[in-house]
Amino acid sequence: MNPGQREFNWVNIAFLTLSPIAAIIGAVLYIYHQGFHWVDLVLFVFMAMSTGVAITAGYHRYFAHRTYECRPGIQFLYHLFGAAALQNSVLYWASDHRYHHRYVDTEDDPYNIMKGIFWAHMGWIFYKTRPDRNFDSIPDLKEDRLVIWQNRYYLPIAITVSFVLPTLIGWAVGRPFGGFLWGGLLRVVLVHHGTFLINSAAHFIGAQPYSNKDTSRDNWWLAPFTFGEGYHNFHHAFQGDYRNGHAWYHWDPCKWWVWTISHVGLTWRLNRTPEWAILQAKMDMGYLKARSKIEQLPDDWRRRLTANMNAIRERFEAAKTQMIQSKNRYGEQFREARANALREGRQLQARWDQGVQEARISLKKAWQEHKRLVKEIRRLPLPTAI
Repeated sequence: MNPGQREFNWVNIAFLTLSPIAAIIGAVLYIYHQGFHWVDLVLFVFMAMSTGVAITAGYHRYFAHRTYECRPGIQFLYHLFGAAALQNSVLYWASDHRYHHRYVDTEDDPYNIMKGIFWAHMGWIFYKTRPDRNFDSIPDLKEDRLVIWQNRYYLPIAITVSFVLPTLIGWAVGRPFGGFLWGGLLRVVLVHHGTFLINSAAHFIGAQPYSNKDTSRDNWWLAPFTFGEGYHNFHHAFQGDYRNGHAWYHWDPCKWWVWTISHVGLTWRLNRTPEWAILQAKMDMGYLKARSKIEQLPDDWRRRLTANMNAIRERFEAAKTQMIQSKNRYGEQFREARANALREGRQLQARWDQGVQEARISLKKAWQEHKRLVKEIRRLPLPTAI
């Protein structure tokens, strides 16, 4: 639906426009008159981390994408602190996000970057919800009693946790306005724009190492401001993965949170994209980017490079098949052995690890060969016109 056919949401416009101004002026005046206390910093960090993780690990990766399972207690915390982020209820947030993935970069994408970076960043929130909305993208959430409860009482939950709670904590140490400002208003503004940057900057600036089917981009520098959501091209390519930054060194505190609490049984069934699938996507993009260069080379060079590419791809496919077969074969045997004898299970586990590791080495070798070949292609001089 064209924005011109929808009514302005003046409450959203007023809050999103005035809250940054009030937060900045308030922070300057507060520091000038009362200084900056360590309690202010603790409140800001606690509330920012709590609401940011609730949005990223909760609203996004759990409710919108179902990338893992978690206990009702964790879901309840996501509902409380997610509401405190003032980004709407789970019901609306997840519905919008699933539409975004289903219709990315089209008219039906709620935060369509094709309408401009401001629209994707926050302009879309300036309008009231479409009157024809039916929540058909979230049939699972419409049956969730906690989700329905949070949606019904969203506003009182949001105000209580977002502003009353930090104000009371500040009051307990003699700094009520500090609690309201640092734990409430300023924190809301910064978490807001961290989320908004994912919808705007992460569809406008950055690399596309995994897919070019949409406008999503990877931005390592966005990750610290978005609680790990900077690797957005990976997310769009593998949206069922509980991680946004799949490598160990990718800054993604929410994957560490989900993984850590899985060790005490609070989360389980963490979905991880197979290593071979990630490498295959990167290889496909590498070949795609190199193809235009290859097509401009002399015939003998083009044939040689194409043959090398095909050979590397065959070795990669063989290693991928080996890894899949090893996991399937030893995985089934391991489950049977564990029921019979612990020792036999350990032996099978060792053989399984060895088989998977051998396949992983072959995958990495093919990947390194691919990178060297693509680098060689990029360095080749283009033929000069006669």
